[in-house]
Amino acid sequence: MNRVTQHLGTKYPIIQAPMGWIARSQLASAVSNSGGLGVIETSSGEVDVM
Repeated sequence: MNRVTQHLGTKYPIIQAPMGWIARSQLASAVSNSGGLGVIETSSGEVDVM
């Protein structure tokens, strides 16, 4: 374990980038469930959906 994984509390030092129109809850959940850090992208969506 290194400082990044200790700080984030993840198994692997993998951080998913918040890619426009792709990084929704399903992708962030899959990455997080696999031991990485999933990020939900919110800049390209409608405010009501976010």
